[in-house]
Amino acid sequence: MFKGHGGNIKQIINQGNNGILDFSASINPLGYPEKVRKVVWENFDDILHYPDIDCNGLRKTISQKIGYPDDEIIVGNGSTELFYLVPRALKPAKGIVFQPTFSEFAEALKSSHAEVINHVLGEKDGFCFKYCKGDFHDKQVEMVFFCNPNNPTGQLVEKGVILDMARLHPNVTFVVDEAFMDFVDTPERYSVINDAGIMHNLIVVRSLTKFYGFPGLRVGYLVAHADFVKKMMGYKEPWSVNTFAQCAAMVAMEDEGFISRSREFMFDERLFLFHELSNIQGFLPYKPTANYIFVKINSDGMTSSLLCKQLLEHGIAVRDCSNFIGLNDRYFRVAVRTRDENTRLIAALKTIVAQLTNTFGLVVNSWQ
Repeated sequence: MFKGHGGNIKQIINQGNNGILDFSASINPLGYPEKVRKVVWENFDDILHYPDIDCNGLRKTISQKIGYPDDEIIVGNGSTELFYLVPRALKPAKGIVFQPTFSEFAEALKSSHAEVINHVLGEKDGFCFKYCKGDFHDKQVEMVFFCNPNNPTGQLVEKGVILDMARLHPNVTFVVDEAFMDFVDTPERYSVINDAGIMHNLIVVRSLTKFYGFPGLRVGYLVAHADFVKKMMGYKEPWSVNTFAQCAAMVAMEDEGFISRSREFMFDERLFLFHELSNIQGFLPYKPTANYIFVKINSDGMTSSLLCKQLLEHGIAVRDCSNFIGLNDRYFRVAVRTRDENTRLIAALKTIVAQLTNTFGLVVNSWQ
C-alpha cells in the first residue's frame, strides 16, 4: 500500500512483491509516445555534454503550444520542483492550502518558512471548493495553492471562479496546479493557463509526465507574468532538467495523434471503471474528471489499509488516502488503466469484498 505518494513500486518490489499492477500512480495507461523512445536513443550520446541550461528548445515548443512568449515560461524537474521554487522566490509570510490535496503544496510553503493554513473541505459538500472572501482577506494570506482537478478527489473549480478571486485579491498570488488538466473533458471550461501570463498574481503549473507517460524523466513547466518569471529564475537551480527529459517532452507535445488517442481512450475507460466500481457493494466512487477515481468505503469493518493489504496479495497496488489531511481510513484512489487491467482490479475487489463479508459480516451503510 502507498501512504506517502503513489507509484513507489520499487519499494513494494523490494519487499518481495513482484509483478505488481500499479493503480497507485495516475499515469497515462497508454504509456509514452513511441517517438519518445526514438528521440532518446537518437540523442543518447548527448549525455557526454551538459543539458541546455535554459531549456530553450522545450520552452519554444511550449510557447508555440500555449501561445505565450518563452519569457513567461519556466521548465522544471517535474512540477514539484516548481511548487518549491514559487514560495522560495516570492517569499510569502502565509499561504493557504485547500485540503485534502497534494501534500507537497504545504511542504513547499513550509520549506520557505511560510505559515501554512490548511483549510479542510468537507465531505458533506463533496469536498467541493466554495469561495469565501474571508479565507484570504481576514487571514492575511499572501499565497494560495489550488489543484485543478484536485488530487485525490477529482473535484474541479471553474476558471471564472479562480479568475474572479485573483482579481478581487491582487495582493495574493494564486498558484494553480493543472497537472491533470489534459485528461479533463472540457479543459477550456476550467483551465486558467491562457490568463497566467496576463495577470500579475496568477501562476499555472503543469506536468509533462502524467499525460505523456514518462514520470521517471521528471519534467514540468509553469506559466506566469514575465516579471514573476524573471524573479523566480534568480532562485532556480541550474541544469535541473536533463537532456532526455527535454527531448522527450518536445516530441511528445507535438504528437497530436497520441494526444487524441489518449483523450478518447480515457473518456471511455474511466466511465467503464466508474460504473464497475459503483456496482460493488460497500464502495462509493466519486464521479471522475481526470485519469483517477476517488472512492469512499461505505462498509463497517473495512478500512483503506486493510483493503490495500488485501489487494497486494492479488498483485495490485492502489493509493491509500488515509494520510491526506481531511481524510481517514475510509478512502482510496485508483488510477484508470487499460480495460484488461481495470477488469482485473474489479475482479480482485469483488473477491476481497466477498471474502471479508463471509468472514466478518460487513455492513454496508445506507448513508452516503
